[in-house]
Amino acid sequence: MRAEIRRGHILDATEGLLLEVGSAGLTMRSIATSTGISLGNLQYHFPTREDVLLALLNRFLTPYEERLRNLPERTSENVAEALGFVFKTVLNDQDFDRCATIYKEIWAASSHSEEMRNALNTYYRRLAEFYRKLLSNVAAPQVDPEKIRRAAAAMLPVLEGYCVTKDAVDLPVEETVEDWSKMIAGLIC
Repeated sequence: MRAEIRRGHILDATEGLLLEVGSAGLTMRSIATSTGISLGNLQYHFPTREDVLLALLNRFLTPYEERLRNLPERTSENVAEALGFVFKTVLNDQDFDRCATIYKEIWAASSHSEEMRNALNTYYRRLAEFYRKLLSNVAAPQVDPEKIRRAAAAMLPVLEGYCVTKDAVDLPVEETVEDWSKMIAGLIC
């Protein structure tokens, strides 16, 4: 239990540093200093910088999945309306902006590390599978699984890309939700 608490403190410090100095300024030594532990102690919990970033990524993904998993299976017989509820939940999440900033920094780190790139690809495969299951719950039971798979494959870059472009897109969240809902529903129906 104590190790789990220590790992949580390390991840908190890493998140703070990413928000403050970005991935380029994030080093194992800066994480250790920010956490108030020795570099050796940090490496006991996370041997590499990539390990810390991957753990941080997973720490964000798990609660995100839980929030969406706890949504009602079919909030409406209308697929676009049901998807609207899902997208509204995601885009209005209180942690959306913070998570988007962290994700951007992790993306930047992945461009310099094959290990991080592989970890990010694993993360995205997990997320795509999660979206596939989510869409299966929203769609009518008779919908072709291939349509669900393809809609999930479209949904992933739409949401991830929005993390990067949100501030540049001059469109209210409500309109974004409506457009995305119709687009993904069009792929399913």
